[in-house]
Amino acid sequence: MKATTSSDYNGMSSTGSASFAERSTAVNPGIMISSGLSENEAGKYSIFDVANWFLAKESMTHKKLQKLCYYAQAWCYALKNYKLANTTFEAWAHGPVSPALYNCFKDFGYDRIKMRGNFIPPFEKPDLDLLESVWTTYGGHTGNALEALSHSERPWKDARQGYAPNEKCSIPISPEAMKSYYLSIYNR
Repeated sequence: MKATTSSDYNGMSSTGSASFAERSTAVNPGIMISSGLSENEAGKYSIFDVANWFLAKESMTHKKLQKLCYYAQAWCYALKNYKLANTTFEAWAHGPVSPALYNCFKDFGYDRIKMRGNFIPPFEKPDLDLLESVWTTYGGHTGNALEALSHSERPWKDARQGYAPNEKCSIPISPEAMKSYYLSIYNR
C-alpha cells in the first residue's frame, strides 16, 4: 500500500454509495484509507467529510486540521446537542486529536495538506452554518496557536489531569465537558 503524501491527498468524500476506502481506491489506485471507527461511534457525518470541508477552504497542517475538526465537534455539542462527526477526540500532548484523522494524515508530518479533486459537501444548511462559524472564528490561526488555545481550555485540561505535559495520553475528551465549557463561553 502506498503511503499518502502531501502531494497526493485527493480529498475524497466518505458519502455516497461507496465506502471511504472504496472511493479512495477507485479515485487513486494504490491509496486506501479507512477510518478504523467502530459502529458504535455514530455521528451525523464522517470525520473525513468535516476534514475535507476545512481542506476545501485552504491547505493546512495536520495540527490545524485536527483542531478545527475538534472545535466543530465541540461547538456542535454545545449549540446543537449532537455529535457532528463519527469520531472521538482524545487529549494528546499537542491538544485534541481524532485518532481516525491522525491515522489518515500522520504521514504529512508538518507539511501542509492540500486537497485535490472535487468535494461535494453532504452537510445540511444548519451544519454548514456551524462549520462557517468555526472557520470564521478559528480559521485564521495557525495550528500552533490553536494548540495553545486548546491547552488553555477546561475540556482538554480536565482529560489530561494527572499526565505530564509531554506524556502520552489517550483519554477521550468528554462530550459533556465540551458542551458545558463552550456553552459557558458562548456570547448569545
